[in-house]
Amino acid sequence: MLVALIASIEGMLVCAARSKQGRARRQQLLMGTGTDLHRSVPFVDNYFQQKAVGATKFQRFIAGRLAAFIRRFVRARSFEYLLLHLIRTAINRRRNRILRLKRKVTL
Repeated sequence: MLVALIASIEGMLVCAARSKQGRARRQQLLMGTGTDLHRSVPFVDNYFQQKAVGATKFQRFIAGRLAAFIRRFVRARSFEYLLLHLIRTAINRRRNRILRLKRKVTL
């Protein structure tokens, strides 16, 4: 009984450690903060690579510079707050528009 209990606790600890490692690895992959910056999400990369076929050299240059700037900006906490502000503003606008329409319809 005691051996089974110890084995189950050890199994839970190993599972928790692997889960934490997996989350950290996924975050590094998606945010590009890992030591291996050449990792990618293959199906997304292939889709956008097909969409970008035929781009000129100048367009590739602009896209590369803009992506580098955005990567630097996204790593800041302020980007999250900016997104939150934009989402809240859009929701509030929509809510206000719906409320205005309801007021006009009432008899």
